[in-house]
Amino acid sequence: MSGRSWFAALGALCLACTPSRHDAGSGADPAGRAGVAVAEPSSERPAADPGAAGPIVTPEPPKAPAAAAPLAAVEAAPAVPSRVYAKSREVWIRSAPRPKAQWIGYLSIGGSVRLKSPEPVRASGDCPAFYAVEPRGYVCVDGERATLDAADPMLKTLSEHAPLVDQPLPYRYGESLGLKRLLNVEGIDAPAWPAGMHDLRHMQVRPRSSVAWTKEVEAGGATWLWASDLTFVPKDKVKPYEPATFEGVHLGADERLPLVFFRRKPRPKYRLTEENQLAKTDAVWERLDRVGLTGKSRQVGKLTYLETRDDGHWVLERDAVVIKPRKSKNPWGRRIQLGGAAPAAPAEGPRNTWIEIAALEGWLIAYEDDRPVFATLISAGRNGADDPESVEPFVPPSTTPLGQYRINRKWVTKTLITPHVDEDDWIEAEVPWSQHFFSKYLLHAAYWHNNWGDGQSGGCVNLSPVDAKWLFHWTEPPVPEGWYAVQVTRKDPSTRVVIHR
Repeated sequence: MSGRSWFAALGALCLACTPSRHDAGSGADPAGRAGVAVAEPSSERPAADPGAAGPIVTPEPPKAPAAAAPLAAVEAAPAVPSRVYAKSREVWIRSAPRPKAQWIGYLSIGGSVRLKSPEPVRASGDCPAFYAVEPRGYVCVDGERATLDAADPMLKTLSEHAPLVDQPLPYRYGESLGLKRLLNVEGIDAPAWPAGMHDLRHMQVRPRSSVAWTKEVEAGGATWLWASDLTFVPKDKVKPYEPATFEGVHLGADERLPLVFFRRKPRPKYRLTEENQLAKTDAVWERLDRVGLTGKSRQVGKLTYLETRDDGHWVLERDAVVIKPRKSKNPWGRRIQLGGAAPAAPAEGPRNTWIEIAALEGWLIAYEDDRPVFATLISAGRNGADDPESVEPFVPPSTTPLGQYRINRKWVTKTLITPHVDEDDWIEAEVPWSQHFFSKYLLHAAYWHNNWGDGQSGGCVNLSPVDAKWLFHWTEPPVPEGWYAVQVTRKDPSTRVVIHR
C-alpha cells in the first residue's frame, strides 16, 4: 500500500474517539495568523572602471575628486535555498529518496523544514528532485506540493490559512448544525488551490460533527467560515465551542503527589473542631480546583476524610479524585520516587518517559524514569475500560483498552472519521495534539467538552488542549522542528503508556 493510501485509511482509525457533546459556547477569536519568512536576495557591488591612460603631462595641483558615476545595475544572484516549504496538506517526508519509500513524517501548509544541503539528492519516478531534510528523511520538491522558494505567491497565500502550531488550539472550532461545504462562494476571490487541498469525501457535514476554520469572510450578505481544507462553511450553521482552559500541574518541590482534583461541582472543606470532630465549613473548593495531601486520613463511620495541605482543611475522600501512583515500580523495574526535583534530561539517548492512566478514576501521571513530573485529569471511555486480550477481536465500543503500549505516531492535528453505512460519516475536524498508541486509540486534545475526570470519550484518552499540547511535546520521540507529524521507527525511543482501571 502506498504512503498516501495507507494514510488515508488511517484517517478512519478513531472509531473509538467519537465523543459526546457538552459545554458548547461561543469562542473568542485567536491572534492573527503568522506568514512564512521571505528570503532576501543577495547582490554584489561591481568594481569601478579605472578608465584608459592619457598622454604624460606636467602634474597640476590636485583637484577635488569628481563625483563617482552611478554603478551599473546588475542582476541579483539567486538565493541559495535553505528550506523546503509545504504547499499541500501533506508533504511526505520519506525514509529514502523514492516516491514509495516508507513515510516517517510530513509537513503541512505554511510549514517548512531546513535542508541538509541545497543540492538535490536525486530524481526518482514522478519526482523531479528529492532533497535531504533535517534531521532525517527526504522530501520530493515538485513546485506544486512543495517548493524551495519562500516568496512563492501561492505559498504566501496558503500561509494565511496555516494552523497556529504554537497555540493549544491551532484552529477555531465549532459544532456542525448540519451543513454543506462549498468549494467557491460568489463574491469571494479564492485562488485555484493546489491539487488535493480539499477533502471532497465529506462535503456534507452531519449535525454534531465538528468544523475547524482559520478566518471569517463576508460575501453575498452572509458570513462564511474558511475551513481548514479551504472550503467554505456558512457561519450560521456552526455553533462555536467554548475553549477549555483547565490544565494539570507540573510536579516538583512545591507541587507533589499525592494530590486531589475536584470534578463535576464545588466541594466543601472540613475542619477539626475543639471536640476533635470533623465539621463542614462554608468554604469550598471549586470545580477543577486541586490541593495537595499530607498523607493523613480519618475514618468516621463509613466515611474517609483526607487531610490537605490547605491551612488544615480536610476533604471527604469520595468528593475528590485522588492522584497517586498505583504502581510501585516503573516499567524498567526501578522504584518510583515521590517528591524532589525532576531528574535532569540525559545528554543523549532515551529519557525513559512513561505515562500512567487510571481510566475509571480519570487521571494521568507523566513520569521521567522513576519520578512523576506532571499530573492531570483526563476523560477516558464513557463505557469504561477493558482488556483487549479478554474481549478479542475488538474492545467494546466507547471503552478504553487496558494494558501497556507505546507511542508510535504523532500529529499536530488529525481529522478523525467514524464511517457510517446509511448516513454521513461522523467527523472530528483537526483534532489537536494526537498521539497514537494502539489500534484505533489515541491520546488527544478534546475541544468539544470540559468534563475532565469523567468518562466522556469513545475510547480514546481526552486531555484539555493545554495539557495535550504539553504532553505532545514532552513524549518521545519528539516531532522535529517544522514537521507536522512523525512516525516512530524501530530506532526511535518511544514513551510507554500504561493504562489500568
